[in-house]
Amino acid sequence: MTVIIDPESGDTVDALARARWFAMEKATALLQPCESDTPTASSERISGILGLLVTSLEELKVAEEELRQQNTALIEQRAANDERTRHYRQLFLYAPVPLVVTDIFGTIQEANNGAASLFHREADYLKRKPMAALIPTADRDEFRRRLARLLEADGPKDWTLNVVRNGDVPVQVRALVSRIPDIGPTRSGMLYWLIWPETPNSAAERHRVQSARSA
Repeated sequence: MTVIIDPESGDTVDALARARWFAMEKATALLQPCESDTPTASSERISGILGLLVTSLEELKVAEEELRQQNTALIEQRAANDERTRHYRQLFLYAPVPLVVTDIFGTIQEANNGAASLFHREADYLKRKPMAALIPTADRDEFRRRLARLLEADGPKDWTLNVVRNGDVPVQVRALVSRIPDIGPTRSGMLYWLIWPETPNSAAERHRVQSARSA
């Protein structure tokens, strides 16, 4: 049986190593021949070796019991972590709006089912694609400039974008883009994109609000 050793089980492992080293040292000393040995002394040496073996076996048994307990606790913790990860993964995948996670350069790391439906692509196809590839060619330079400015600003940004859909005409969407710090392969952060198609009514309402603010 393969034993999984918790990194926090160092005390048990160290104690086991010390017991093994002590047993070897003691056994070596007891086995050293001595010219002045008498039958009684030889008998005492053999009894000492047997006592050492019994003590070592008991220490090994205790160490095994502790490792088994730690192994069980680690397996249970791993199962709980896996269930928690699956829970949040399902919440992400089946969210009612398109969600995309990119690195700070705009390369897609995760896309949910809503994003796959929006772009008419499988979610796995979208992974490792640059977001710029989903933007019409004429809009890409402006998109890249806005993406660069996003890294210098604080707080989420509300963007209106045209996006390309497989086998269909581009569609206008709104995207709320937020930077999540201290995650990702280099701990430089990730970008979280909440996207929804822009409808005529929502576009008109947004235009009305903007006009009111600028009045």
